[in-house]
Amino acid sequence: MSNIRLTTQLAVVFTIVTVLSSLVFIFALNHVFDNLREEQNIDQLAAYYQKVIEGGGTHTESPYNGYVIHDHSGTRSYNLSLLGETMTATEIVNDFSIWPGTTRTRVIDGETYYFMVSRSQQRLIVVFTGETYLRDVGQSLSVIVQISFVAIVLLGNVIIWIWSRLTVERVNRLESAVAKLSSSNYHMPIEIEGGDEITELARAIEHMRQEIESNEKNKQNMLQNISHDFKTPIAVIQSYAEAIADGISDISEADVIIRQADILNQKVKQLLELSKLEYLKDQNVFETVRIKEIIVNIVNNHKYRNNITFVLDLDDSTYFAIPENLYSAFNNIIDNALRYAISTIEITLKNKKLTFYNDGEPISQSFIEQLFKPYEKGDKGQFGLGMSIVQRTVSLFNLTIKVENIRDGVMFTIEPL
Repeated sequence: MSNIRLTTQLAVVFTIVTVLSSLVFIFALNHVFDNLREEQNIDQLAAYYQKVIEGGGTHTESPYNGYVIHDHSGTRSYNLSLLGETMTATEIVNDFSIWPGTTRTRVIDGETYYFMVSRSQQRLIVVFTGETYLRDVGQSLSVIVQISFVAIVLLGNVIIWIWSRLTVERVNRLESAVAKLSSSNYHMPIEIEGGDEITELARAIEHMRQEIESNEKNKQNMLQNISHDFKTPIAVIQSYAEAIADGISDISEADVIIRQADILNQKVKQLLELSKLEYLKDQNVFETVRIKEIIVNIVNNHKYRNNITFVLDLDDSTYFAIPENLYSAFNNIIDNALRYAISTIEITLKNKKLTFYNDGEPISQSFIEQLFKPYEKGDKGQFGLGMSIVQRTVSLFNLTIKVENIRDGVMFTIEPL
């Protein structure tokens, strides 16, 4: 079915459903009408019977009924051929003269016949009918049902065709708009009117387009920032190296080259780490990690390098993650805190909720919203990939991170989704 056009699929499905539903309906309808037509046949025979009684047999012609009348003037009959060659008028008179009832049903050669009898001392009247009326009424009904069935199928397919043409046209418009996305560099918006699933799909694609456009813009900005970020240490390294080579600068100033190379090396490591995060989607390499061990390890590496006091309050909560990546993310947060803290950094872990507080200057609200984007400039001119690595790392492990200004300082909070 996937290789068949949608219009054809809808028409085929509608036709199959209609045919099956109609067959069930016709079967049930015929069963009901069989009983109804039998009652109608008896009713029309009763009406004919009244006419024969009132008219004495004159002017009571009917294609579905017949009669036999026996009185002092003899025996006369009408439409006796309805009974075939199985009964004669004399046999009917002899049979029904002794029949005690006024109605009778007989099956002759597989066909059912209905009789009504009126007898008196002067006259015997027997009217009868077969299944001709049933067949004619049934045939008429069958023709009506067939015509109705064909009309339903044709009308339904026409409606389906019109509806599907309109629907397919909207799908084609959406397909055309999607095909133009790459050629327009994702700048052309997708607009499909309506309130159905196709419109919802168009809105989802439009949202995706906006995300891609935003990501492409961020990539361009990031590449420009990376180029600029690398340009400075490279330029310093080149200038000092040339100065040393030309004898203008003393060999002792090679320390500047080493420091700039370290800076450059750190930036390359961050780029590689950010790139690797895109491929860490296999949860088979995840493990249960005790957060306390990672935090203590990081703090021990920093506590004697500055005059900042660390205050720890850590329980034994765990995350399902990769230890190395969590270490890098937490280390970036602590590095950031050390850059801004005045005297204290407080780290708390309670029931999987991890917070990093420093008593540095509050972050401007406008920058808080942009903090986790690559190369966003901070209040003190610091920018880079650190916070972006943090945000992507915690998201990878189904964690959330937020930053807020509290108690004359700044707090980062990490907790499970």
